Amino acid sequence: MTTSNFGFYFERSGLGAAQGAISPAQQFFEGSLAEASLVRETGQNSIDARAGEAPVRMVFELSDMATEDIPGIDGLREHISQVERQTRGTQGHAGMSTAHTTAGRDSLAVLRISDYGTKGLTGSESINQPESPLSALTRGAGISSDDGSRGGSFGIGSAVGPMASDMSTVLYSSMPIDGPEVVLAGYSSLASHRDSSGTWRTGDGFLTDLGIPDDFRYLRNPAPLGSFSQRTEPGTDSYILGYRNATHDPNLQHIKIAALRNFLLAIHRGTLIVEGVTNGGSWRLDTATLADHVKDDAEAAAFYRAINDPNPITKTSTRLGRITLYVDVDDSLAKTLHTITTRAPLMRISTFRHTSIPMKYAAVLECSDPKGNQLLRALEPPQHNTWDAARAANGKALLDELKSFVREGLKSRVKQQVGDQVEIKGLARYLPVELLEDLTTGKTGTGTPFAGEGTTREASTVQGAEQKPIPASPGTRKTVRVAVRISASDTGEKTTEKGKDRGGPGTRKSKGGGMPGSGQPGDGQSRISAGDVRFRSWSDTGASDIYLALTPIEDIEGDLELVALGPGGRSEDDYRLPIASSTITTNGRTSLLTHEGNTLSGMSLSANVTSQVRISLSSNHRYRLGIK
Repeated sequence: MTTSNFGFYFERSGLGAAQGAISPAQQFFEGSLAEASLVRETGQNSIDARAGEAPVRMVFELSDMATEDIPGIDGLREHISQVERQTRGTQGHAGMSTAHTTAGRDSLAVLRISDYGTKGLTGSESINQPESPLSALTRGAGISSDDGSRGGSFGIGSAVGPMASDMSTVLYSSMPIDGPEVVLAGYSSLASHRDSSGTWRTGDGFLTDLGIPDDFRYLRNPAPLGSFSQRTEPGTDSYILGYRNATHDPNLQHIKIAALRNFLLAIHRGTLIVEGVTNGGSWRLDTATLADHVKDDAEAAAFYRAINDPNPITKTSTRLGRITLYVDVDDSLAKTLHTITTRAPLMRISTFRHTSIPMKYAAVLECSDPKGNQLLRALEPPQHNTWDAARAANGKALLDELKSFVREGLKSRVKQQVGDQVEIKGLARYLPVELLEDLTTGKTGTGTPFAGEGTTREASTVQGAEQKPIPASPGTRKTVRVAVRISASDTGEKTTEKGKDRGGPGTRKSKGGGMPGSGQPGDGQSRISAGDVRFRSWSDTGASDIYLALTPIEDIEGDLELVALGPGGRSEDDYRLPIASSTITTNGRTSLLTHEGNTLSGMSLSANVTSQVRISLSSNHRYRLGIK
């Protein structure tokens, strides 16, 4: 590409601080996957720049491009070569060596990240307008709007481009909503160095008109870059030159998983669409396709089921406005996924971990109310991956309220779907009530691993600090006598082979004598088996009622035959339960059930929706139940 006077300009160092090969801004994103950083920061910037009510559309496109098509590549190669020589023997030199090798190739892999339905980069690139969106993204540091509705807080999102580039260089093309011209900018993040004439230069290079000595002037209406199409509508493109994960992720599946994990709620609500385009094919995440794509990632699938909670828990807070908790209880999870948190951009921020909740679940906390969003934004570090109470005077009170809301909401689901919690006196002194997960390190809490041989079975205890246990007051719950309950099945998907410990005044019939017989199918409904549903049962501590929680894997109708569980968990097939009446509650609506013997008739269950069955007995005994 011929661009006459345009090239990468590196300012004289003068008496300013020297820059090493390790950029401080980029370090905010080290320790996490480049894909997650790219998706989170570019997605957040695009959502912030939304132009109207239509969804923002992001397209990640991976393709090869001739190195000669990079504007100002000849001059940039000279600077990179000088940096490579002068950083030898210092930390970060490996990155500069990679940049030198990449810049010398004939072609390189380029990841273009484009957004549509946005305002583009408005304003001027002049040094007299440093806070304009165009200046802030292309050469700003720590410059961001103070609008509390925005996701960005520190204006350092531009650091992820050079971080993900093997050439430490990124290009930007943008059409602003208030103008018809496409503007092209570029940024190269290197290190302080002497140029070929011996003059010390800073490590930041900007693509500009080199014929203007006192101001910046970016290229207007450039020719298309390589095989990438020209922009014809408002929005912004970021070109990651030498995308470092191109070989490991040629179909951008890692990008897709990062989008699912970090913007699941935004995609579900229809405010964001994410697409991937490669030589191997394409994919699209939107409201219609989300259910299929979450199957590619177990974590995303679990949280997707959570945000489809038909009865979310809500509260209107004086300080935070409306807050909502979505929960999915699922015994089939490999482990509890805890509660991820979001605010107005509907991007995942942090994870609340409540170790006292005796069930496997995935939950999503949403605080997108303008009041709460602005307050919580102030608690986020540059990575936007946690809420730090120490960042604001009222931070602790805000987080305590949110954690309490989540904890009580989860406990209410325990009551609904598991039964009464059991309080073991004094145990709370040794277990933390909740832990906040650091997404950068993935670590929660402190301590040393348990010694001895491990197993694949999940423990029912949690190890906290070894020397100083975290004090925690026990929550409000019932104190009951502890009795061992044997699960009706290991996974909720096998017919039980267990029986009843003790019985009341039921009717025990003798078994048949094995005489031959014959018969024909009747007109009754189909039978719901243990393999059709996830199943729990428990007894009310204050009445002779039994509760069942049933969650089917698909829509199903039919009769449910119960079986009492006897000593050692054996099935008492011939024992007739003294059922007086029964009801079923689904999505807050309760209706009566009919029964004959141990069979509850005419049940209608919806896929992945938990229904609660209440069985009233004519005796004051407790039973453990399974599904026959």
